[in-house]
Amino acid sequence: MKTRKLSPILLMLCLFSLSHATRAQDVAQAVDRYLSLRTEMGGFSGAVLIARDGKVLLRKGYGFADVERRVPYTPETQHEIASISKMFTAMAALKLRDSGKLQLSDSICKYLPDCPAAWQPITIQQLMRHTSGIPDYEQQLEIGSDKYLELMVKPEATSIIIENAKKLPLDFKPGEKFHYSNTGYIILSHIVQRAAGQPFAEFVRKNILEPAGMKHSGIIGAGKPPQKLAHGYTYGDIGWEKMIGGVALTAGHLKRLPQLALTPPAGDGGLYSTIDDLYLWSRLMDGSKLVPAALAAEVYTPGLDNYGYGWFIDKGFERRRMWHNGLLPGYTSELLKFPDDKITIIIFCNMDRARLSRIRRDVSAIVLGKPYDMPVRGTVIKLTPEQVARLEGTYKMSDGDVLTIRNEPDYLTAEIKNQFTAGLIPLSQTEFYFPLADGKALFTLDPNGRAVKVNLRYSGEDHTGERIP
Repeated sequence: MKTRKLSPILLMLCLFSLSHATRAQDVAQAVDRYLSLRTEMGGFSGAVLIARDGKVLLRKGYGFADVERRVPYTPETQHEIASISKMFTAMAALKLRDSGKLQLSDSICKYLPDCPAAWQPITIQQLMRHTSGIPDYEQQLEIGSDKYLELMVKPEATSIIIENAKKLPLDFKPGEKFHYSNTGYIILSHIVQRAAGQPFAEFVRKNILEPAGMKHSGIIGAGKPPQKLAHGYTYGDIGWEKMIGGVALTAGHLKRLPQLALTPPAGDGGLYSTIDDLYLWSRLMDGSKLVPAALAAEVYTPGLDNYGYGWFIDKGFERRRMWHNGLLPGYTSELLKFPDDKITIIIFCNMDRARLSRIRRDVSAIVLGKPYDMPVRGTVIKLTPEQVARLEGTYKMSDGDVLTIRNEPDYLTAEIKNQFTAGLIPLSQTEFYFPLADGKALFTLDPNGRAVKVNLRYSGEDHTGERIP
């Protein structure tokens, strides 16, 4: 049999395809290693989906959807997506605008009974972009506090929130500033309901979720309850030994939180979904029959503080980024798009104290080929006063800042004036956990055992300094 040589162009294409496939496999393996270690240490439980160029690189669950019954968290597990719901509430308003049932320039009082006079100048668009001046109820109640939970488990919570808001003065003149307001999006969902002439949940289901093919998504408190909804968990202070050394998810420290009522219309955070359904939504937002390119472009046009219509529009790793996160007691979630790289990252976690913003940063770095660090793990030790004294002093950092290391009553601390003061948790005589940045502080000693250099290592980068004599 004769063999045929590949043409140079075909050979290059084959090599590129092989390299691209290898890179995709490397990314998937690196993210899996990272999240597996986080899970093993008790710092993550949930699911992740990563896609590039329309292909899923990683789709996997970690930990438990139900810790008590040891039910694994899988890609099919449903999750309360909290504030990611805002992009669907905003889209509902835009759909009504496009069908002629409202205008974004309308006063919100056109659709609200007993509307306060102070709200008369507020437009629907200002609600959508968090520039209305209406105070945020979560900021007042402190999300997750006993007072917050006491209100939010009540079926009439959303009505109470609106009635309370009517009695408060505005934070600022409408349109003047950006201030994130969950209250504003609850009011927006009431406006959608009034303009549509049907319940908010029904309108969203019929006009967005069903046409999008999001079969496993819905609104809490409306229709059939989700069958595979993850339970939400939190935990108290478990100490540095367990946090850094690692603690199993099944160790008994996780506290299951009560289901919030989120009685519709809770347009600020009432949806549940799966990573697969949110990926469907992400793809539709690239331009589709449901969301035409012009409408998507409008959604992604930033207003004050880089907020579009239910999306933050900014830069990450010097790339364009569209994203939103979600936080409810027991639930955190992230949806990110890097459009120029055709990358979508979706992360769910059913532990509200997990460092999901750090996880989001590190997973993004892995996918984009940027520096990152694995989670810090080690055994906490106690240093002698002499060992501590050898580290104390001031260090001139490479960027010109002065870092002061001193022994406080509880911890050795690192301080850059007017920037931060952070505790350092000893793992050895020269290696410390740096909780503020979820990184490490590493000291170099001279032959006499006195520190002469310091390196603050976090986010995959070194920030070095030398002792000032």
